[in-house]
Amino acid sequence: MQSQYFNRRGFHDKMRKTHEKREREAGLAIDKKKIAIIGNNKLSTSYAFAMMNQQLHVEMCLVTDKKAQVLKDIGYSAYFRPKTMLTSGGFTECRNAAVIVFTHDPFAEAENMQQASSVVRKFVNQWMETGFQGICVVATPQSEVVAHWVMKFSGLAAEKIIALGTMLDTSFLQWELGRHFQVNAKNVHAYMIGSTLEKGVPAWSRAYIGGRPILSYIMEEPERYSFDKWQPIVTQMKELPSEPLAENRLFDYSISLALVELTRIILEDERMILTVGVYVQNQFGMAAGFISIPAVIGAAGVKTTVPLTLSDSEQKQLAIVVKALEEAVLAGLPNEGGTKRGV
Repeated sequence: MQSQYFNRRGFHDKMRKTHEKREREAGLAIDKKKIAIIGNNKLSTSYAFAMMNQQLHVEMCLVTDKKAQVLKDIGYSAYFRPKTMLTSGGFTECRNAAVIVFTHDPFAEAENMQQASSVVRKFVNQWMETGFQGICVVATPQSEVVAHWVMKFSGLAAEKIIALGTMLDTSFLQWELGRHFQVNAKNVHAYMIGSTLEKGVPAWSRAYIGGRPILSYIMEEPERYSFDKWQPIVTQMKELPSEPLAENRLFDYSISLALVELTRIILEDERMILTVGVYVQNQFGMAAGFISIPAVIGAAGVKTTVPLTLSDSEQKQLAIVVKALEEAVLAGLPNEGGTKRGV
């Protein structure tokens, strides 16, 4: 009986391998549960560790040219979290990945925007040469700008490129408003749009606590609620460290968890509304480019954007952000300037 069992098991293993080989030969290249992480920094390893703790059935591959000691450390933790597999390898691992998470900071050693865009082009060329056709998540400083460069250099459809953008800023705003109104942050619907840090615009006119507009609180109880009392929340956000991937910076863990949530929503096709950097044309005052706004995210990337009717004041603030983003993108493109380092 035992020998028959092992014979059947060996037969099924052989059939499975044959089936996998036929799929590869037929060009069925995308593994819907494989994530390639590009970037040798603290964020990439924090994200890998956070993903492992989610107990998702995924394979994560750290694309690196060297064996970091931290990879062995995280790899041993698979004993406690066996559902998630962590590997490392070269850019060939991107070939059949469902998602690339790009965390490398192109501005770290660049003296100007053209040098930064050249760094992005080098990475993009390497992963696109493998035949990658999945979703690209950009988690870098100035992620909306870098996402635009990724789109230009890769040729990927715009809906397949998502910048982390103001996802974390929005969650911070909702959390602090929840504390202020003494309700669960999940019942706060408010958005930071535009871009990160000092370029974020709180869309107060579209903010709600439960189903109630936040502006109604000011109208009914002006002594208790006011923009002046909420402004410190926005000020805190704009004063966060301006170097998102510095080794000694705060918020690496919250950024990692934001990336985990975004990845999970893509892999599980949840079609959830997130405030992330997406490509728009003739929307929000932008002719064509990436900007952080609410959008529906799923397995295909960006399904659609969510229209927002903003106040005149918010539109003016957003126009300043749009101009800065457009200038930063052009500064990094060949023959378009490039003497400035950032927005």
